[in-house]
Amino acid sequence: MVPEVDEVAREIVTLMDEVVGRVWAQFQARVAEFSLSGPEAKALQMLDLERALSMRELSNRLHANPSNVTVAIARLEGRRLVHRQDGEDRRVRSVQLTEAGVELRQRLADRLARDHPALKGLSPAERLALRDLLRTISRQRE
Repeated sequence: MVPEVDEVAREIVTLMDEVVGRVWAQFQARVAEFSLSGPEAKALQMLDLERALSMRELSNRLHANPSNVTVAIARLEGRRLVHRQDGEDRRVRSVQLTEAGVELRQRLADRLARDHPALKGLSPAERLALRDLLRTISRQRE
């Protein structure tokens, strides 16, 4: 038996869809300021600061096709923002941020937060409440 969906749930979904659209538009505009594509920026955001990730692990984090991730990483490598390395198993390649990549990632994060559509007009208390709700939502897996 499928539970009935209430009007509050429908409104939440509608509002979230609208917010996601605005967030995506802002994201695209900000990454363009750094001459990055969306996939390149997402790869920078998903790479680990402390250790290299296998290309497979990065693809999983990005929920992306490995061949598409390879293209994005090749572009980032061309800009010296990441470097790839062979592992013990030569079939497995890993990727890690360079110092320049870490610095650009931080600048991008700062720029994205500066005028993020989900934060505009919120008081400090509302921001904390939103953060707490998002933490709860992000802990839930499909």
